[in-house]
Amino acid sequence: MNTLTKRLWKCISYCFPFRKKKPNDNAVEEIEIKQESLEKQPIEANSERETSYEVNSERETTIEANSERETSNEVNSERETTVEANSEIETSNEVNSERETTVEANSEIETTNEVNSERETTVEANSEIETSNEVNSERETTVEANSERETTNEVNSERETTVEAKKKRETTTKAHRKRKAANKSNSTRKTAKKPNVSPERDKLYCDECVSRQKRCFEDQVKTAVAKKNVFWTDFKGSNDFERGLLSRGWVKKIAPTFNAGPKKTIFCDPTYGHEIISRYDIQPNLILTRQRIELHLLKEDQITNHFYGVDATSKSGLCNLLRQWCLSCDANPHTFFPRCYMFSEKNEKQAFIDDFTMTAACGILKWVLRTNGKSLQDEVIPSRKEKKEKTAFCMSDAKINNHGPARIVPEDIIVTALVACQFHLYDLTHEDEDDIICAGIVDRKHFISDYYRVMHHGAHIQNSDKYVDYCHQLLCKLRRVNPQLDIDGEKNIWISKPRALSRGRGIRCRNDLKDICSLGWKWVVQKYIERPLLVYGTKFDLRQHFLITDWHPLTIWFYKHSFLRFSSQPFTLERLDTAIHVCNNSIQRKLKNAPNRHPNLPEENMWHSDEFKEYLCTIGKEQVWDSIIIPGMKKALIHSMKATRENVKYKKNSYDLFGSDFLFGENFQPWLLEIQYKPDITKDTPVMKKIVPPMVEDILRVVIDYKDDPNCNVGGFELIYKQANYTGNGILSKEKTFRDLKITTISDP
Repeated sequence: MNTLTKRLWKCISYCFPFRKKKPNDNAVEEIEIKQESLEKQPIEANSERETSYEVNSERETTIEANSERETSNEVNSERETTVEANSEIETSNEVNSERETTVEANSEIETTNEVNSERETTVEANSEIETSNEVNSERETTVEANSERETTNEVNSERETTVEAKKKRETTTKAHRKRKAANKSNSTRKTAKKPNVSPERDKLYCDECVSRQKRCFEDQVKTAVAKKNVFWTDFKGSNDFERGLLSRGWVKKIAPTFNAGPKKTIFCDPTYGHEIISRYDIQPNLILTRQRIELHLLKEDQITNHFYGVDATSKSGLCNLLRQWCLSCDANPHTFFPRCYMFSEKNEKQAFIDDFTMTAACGILKWVLRTNGKSLQDEVIPSRKEKKEKTAFCMSDAKINNHGPARIVPEDIIVTALVACQFHLYDLTHEDEDDIICAGIVDRKHFISDYYRVMHHGAHIQNSDKYVDYCHQLLCKLRRVNPQLDIDGEKNIWISKPRALSRGRGIRCRNDLKDICSLGWKWVVQKYIERPLLVYGTKFDLRQHFLITDWHPLTIWFYKHSFLRFSSQPFTLERLDTAIHVCNNSIQRKLKNAPNRHPNLPEENMWHSDEFKEYLCTIGKEQVWDSIIIPGMKKALIHSMKATRENVKYKKNSYDLFGSDFLFGENFQPWLLEIQYKPDITKDTPVMKKIVPPMVEDILRVVIDYKDDPNCNVGGFELIYKQANYTGNGILSKEKTFRDLKITTISDP
């Protein structure tokens, strides 16, 4: 900027002073005070300040990125402050118009200035004042910019602090990971995965805390070894057992076998994963396994969940044991176990054919009573609606009028059935021959053919009403000596089971004699309960658990909770599908529930026993649970275990869990179907999740706590039988071998 232009601007500033905004009174006072202070300061200081402020203004304009306005703002800084809301173009136009006016005025002012030299001095003073005002305005702008910079710097400092904190955390985490990897590399076996812990606990994973935890675990292991509280297990599903043992202060031995040496034995902290390798051989005091263990390898104080030679846990074994055992005692297995035949045994197939024929004869007599409106109980036969709720009904319940000649069977079939039943009654009661209604030989082939026509194809028997009284009288006599007469029904259905399979595999219902006799020696045939108790028209069975803790003296613990397994299809005898008649959960879980099932039945086809008791209350039979069902199941289990007791191989301090399957007749009487050894206790349904954990805890109470304190709480287990006259050497007196044995809760069956 040349000298002439500077003079012109000084004159303009003197004649037409400009300000950024119309200040209020307070602002004017502040400006005057600043001007006075600036006038007192030396000119050299003002020039230095002016230079510094110009540098600051250039920096500020650079930060704001207004490169296009920078030159205009330096020249017209005073003009821009006078315009508040105008656009950049209007502002520049106004400046240009004012500049032209100012040039004309400057020519006059130059003449005046030459004449009035004194005024020039004044103008210079005024220009200095104006310059100081500009400096002040720039200073205010710079102060505001500096404040904004300080705020930005504070934010940046906070961000830097946060970044530093994150870096520190990452560094700590990396150090922790390195430490953990080093611990893994030093150990000879992979450590257990560290459980999910809270951030507060994670902070404790420092060197000092780790060493403290290891010392605590070492002390715990030493205490457990001294008290003989060491266990070993090798099968899945033992989490509930492990949890209960750990809560009692036991420690787990980790080794490929229970008798592994010290080099292969590790103790692992379940909470933090610390491992301790034993320096000497430590034998577990409790062994949980599904593998076969040679009992002679165990010490006397070692506890194991194994028995050998429990024949009652096989289909053929239970049948054979009960058949032989009933000959040496007063108990009758036919009161709780449906009759069964093993085709592997000699003469068993012929015995089954005789039984099939006799059951068909009794079925004809029942058909005569039902079709003529009379029941075995001298009551009116219930309606179809009532029967559908309680039990199944056959197609022969339909109307029998208007049958053609081909659908009518002669009345000789009734006479043949009466003769066969009378001979059977004589065999059971040894009555005199004078009481026999008539004599004759049964034509088995012709009789079975006519029987199929009536029961399978709905044919009618001529003049059946004449034989109602005979049939009723004879059936009443048979009922007093044959406890299974009510479950036989009319269809003569039998259930075939393969000897070597489990979980319902291969089981089928059959009602044809030829079909059944074609089975080989690997099959077991059992009478099917044709009149079962139904829940909402659907068949079910009940799984009851019990515990054996000793065989000499025989000690049986009965668990008070059980569960029901439902079929996925409504019950009927017209179809013999497995989906209708086999309630095993491993079968039914693969099938879809029928759409016409009752809505109150569970989707997962399983009930807790408490839900079943609630159902009994809804039908007014709440008393049968304690008066019929529970005593009947206890009786069946006690007799079955007494029958198999002599063949069991075991050692002291042994125990095991068993599962028994029961079916119920229309009168709520329980019928034992099978006994399972080491039953499946997988928690795969809500009902199993409710039953299994407390049952496992109660098993530990019986097996561990009860040994030290016979008065301790045993949870849901009840001691239902303990041999009373045991001498301690495994020998019983001859006259009391199978009788007069004490039962703690119910009378001896």
